[in-house]
Amino acid sequence: MKIITIEEHFMLKNISQRVTAFNIKQNGGMPPANAAQKDLMALVLPTMDDIEDVGERRITFMDESGIDMQILSHAAGSPQNITDKKLAIELCQEANNELAGLIKLHPTRFAGFAVLPVADPEAAAEELHRAINELGLKGAILTGTFNGSFFDEEEFLPIFNKAQFLNVPLYLHPAIIQKEIAQYYYHSNNWSPVASAMFAAAGYGWHIDSGISVIRLIASGIFDKLPNLKLISGHWGELVPFFLNRLDEQLGITLKLNRKISDYYKSNVYVTPSGLFSESQLQFAISELGATQIIHSGDYPYLIDYNTRQFLENATISTDDKERIGYKNAEKLLRL
Repeated sequence: MKIITIEEHFMLKNISQRVTAFNIKQNGGMPPANAAQKDLMALVLPTMDDIEDVGERRITFMDESGIDMQILSHAAGSPQNITDKKLAIELCQEANNELAGLIKLHPTRFAGFAVLPVADPEAAAEELHRAINELGLKGAILTGTFNGSFFDEEEFLPIFNKAQFLNVPLYLHPAIIQKEIAQYYYHSNNWSPVASAMFAAAGYGWHIDSGISVIRLIASGIFDKLPNLKLISGHWGELVPFFLNRLDEQLGITLKLNRKISDYYKSNVYVTPSGLFSESQLQFAISELGATQIIHSGDYPYLIDYNTRQFLENATISTDDKERIGYKNAEKLLRL
């Protein structure tokens, strides 16, 4: 059985440095990270593979873990959220070109998702078109929110229009949430500052935020406008699958949609484990969504788990479901 994992990250040091420089300039000089921020970064941000290192260290990990192919996407330091339109376009194009170059060196081991300059949604749609048709990438990744807005805002519709037109998915990935939200929900004198920071980030907060982004897109009626649009949501759907009944019974009755929230979710959203290798969560996802809506992922290098293949092989599910989740769904969705 082949194994294809689709939430696997890399970075480009040059681009990340330019993103950081832009952010410092915009903020009039960023204060140095405090001890809690440094401790958190050490916990959740590993030393990322720069693109020059991918072909060596990452392929060794893949071989040792039984992973046949990874679908790569830019992680920390992504140029997506650059608010200067010209610079955002320049850096996203450069990042996508670099990724396409890596894939050409290892075409049987890697494919990729584009990063888009969402400050200019029309330009982002054009870049998605270029990334798919000229560079051979397989979709795009949208990380967090942009400039205080979720992606259900009307201004971002050109990106989703283009994704449906090209028949490629958009991966909705978590990101650091807004400071005032983190302060209100996740900070307390009852635990340490680093615990507060983790609570607001990978410990819980940014997963809720990412799940809300999917719900907002459904509630906006995007799948009535774009019935063939496909989204991907990591970490077993960022808790949303566990609340589909509640969403139908409560939120759904207040919305003017053609179908139930759960219907859209089960037909238009794929979920991945993102390295959360829990069989109980796998079993729930299959029972709620069906194995055709699940694709394997390991969240490398945030989680480096040499049992990525064994988790699926040892799961008490049918061979057909293992093959769907392991590679068939990815091959179909991404046209690999």
